[in-house]
Amino acid sequence: MTTFLLKLTLCWGFFALLYTLLLRHETFFRANRAYLLSTAVLGILLAALPGEQIPVPEVDGGIIALPEFAVGIQQVEAATNAWQDLDFLWIAYWAGFSLMAARVLWGLLKIVQMAVRGQSERLRDGCLLVQTEEAKVPFSFFRWVFVPTAPQLPESSKLSGSSIDDTALMLAHERAHAQGWHSADVLFAEALCVVFWFHPIAHWYRRALRTVHEYLADAEASRLSDRKQYGLLLIGQSQSGMPIAFANHFFQSPLKQRLVMLTKKASAPVRAVKFGLLAPVALLFAILFRQAPIIAQAVDEKHLAFVHDLELNGWVATDTVVTFNPETFEETMQLVRISAAPKTDENGKLVYQYAEVQPQFPGGQEALFKFLLENVKYPELAKQNKVEGTVMVSFVIDETGKVIRPFGQINEPNDSKRPLIEEAIRVVQTMPKWSPAQHKGKPVRCSMQLPVKFSLASQATKPNVVDAEYPGGMEAMFKFLSDNTKYPESAKTAKEAGTVVVSFTIQEDGSLADIKHTNSDKALHPDLVTEALRVVQSMPKWKPGLKDGKVLKTELCIPVKFKI
Repeated sequence: MTTFLLKLTLCWGFFALLYTLLLRHETFFRANRAYLLSTAVLGILLAALPGEQIPVPEVDGGIIALPEFAVGIQQVEAATNAWQDLDFLWIAYWAGFSLMAARVLWGLLKIVQMAVRGQSERLRDGCLLVQTEEAKVPFSFFRWVFVPTAPQLPESSKLSGSSIDDTALMLAHERAHAQGWHSADVLFAEALCVVFWFHPIAHWYRRALRTVHEYLADAEASRLSDRKQYGLLLIGQSQSGMPIAFANHFFQSPLKQRLVMLTKKASAPVRAVKFGLLAPVALLFAILFRQAPIIAQAVDEKHLAFVHDLELNGWVATDTVVTFNPETFEETMQLVRISAAPKTDENGKLVYQYAEVQPQFPGGQEALFKFLLENVKYPELAKQNKVEGTVMVSFVIDETGKVIRPFGQINEPNDSKRPLIEEAIRVVQTMPKWSPAQHKGKPVRCSMQLPVKFSLASQATKPNVVDAEYPGGMEAMFKFLSDNTKYPESAKTAKEAGTVVVSFTIQEDGSLADIKHTNSDKALHPDLVTEALRVVQSMPKWKPGLKDGKVLKTELCIPVKFKI
């Protein structure tokens, strides 16, 4: 959404600048009206134009990882804190949207009430003349032309001293609005301001359209008299009461602008060539927005492709801790997006690392954690031997949603940790069917990973545990990785790619120790491993974790992905 709004602002801003500098003072009123309407829509379409997809090579380790589930000796059932999911930006948006929509609906209701209560008369051109005491000056809405009742009508001789009835001029002005369907433009502009109520250029479009409407109506009405008389009428009506905000009425735009345009000499036809600038500008924006991902990729091909990964789809979660307690359900999770081409399994079937629609556990992620909470048991043998560790369970969700081929890995594997692997695999095998992944509208197989952490300290169940944190948060950490990780030339030449999982311990003073890679894949290029270890070693000190107010050591894993 942020990218869309940035693109929209760029388009609308340039279109508004072009109009203000080159077109606003021309007398091509109908062309200006068409320009404003078309560019308002064109800006939205260009902003919604998707960027060109960057071809993604097949890589190792590009599978979807779920947040880590921590298993302690004592576990309690989680209760969801509903407020944690609230997005206050969306709340603010919908509040503004509701207020703006209510304003428009209230205005429409008032117009309908005035039409029902007033005295109506059908005119020859099809307009419906409505006399009502609620109208201070004539105004129109679609084919309705509202005028004050007879005693309230202005005395024309006092305004201009002309034989032409000033009321007739005002009626001609409003009938020009009605015949030109200006109210349709007004409703469009109001809808634009409801949806984009926070965007100043949306409100600029509304004002600009209203101004052009008045120029058009003034040009039509002034044909019935000389321009001097019509100008005096505008001045005389400038102090009149204002009717409903979004109806077309006689005194709408700033008086000075209308008087200037009323007396301005018609623009030479050759000056209309300026409208031709719209086509190349729109084409330029279309090309720019389509090519933006490729341009970004070419900026520094030596860096990891974090920028592009963030623009594509598919989720990967860093090694995280999920806290369970009776009061709250907290999930500390940093997500980054990945992309990878599908692989072929031993049966010749494609297994996607990313699909357009990802697999979904029945009931969502909270239901998944509840299932794990109720079913994962700490193996007695491992508990007796005080064995701890994190099991990374890899599995595939097939086309029917069934879990197949679960496989577990653990750091520093040995026989004492085998019960942890067996328990993690057992629970994954007992999972109910998921909603399968979908690609191009069809169900497909998709690889998944679930880290299950077995910890005797049971810090996952203690609400008084504070996790270690990178200075500035996880976004700052990923920016550090993006800025400092270089793709080794030797690996690039050999077209080697892959994900290096680096584990480390955060000491009591925040420094990093015991930095090593934990990949079981020995086919990784050694320079990729070296570079991943180097960049993690160069990290600044972290904010250490706390337990019961005391500083403690924390073990973490970071996947560093290299992609050609």
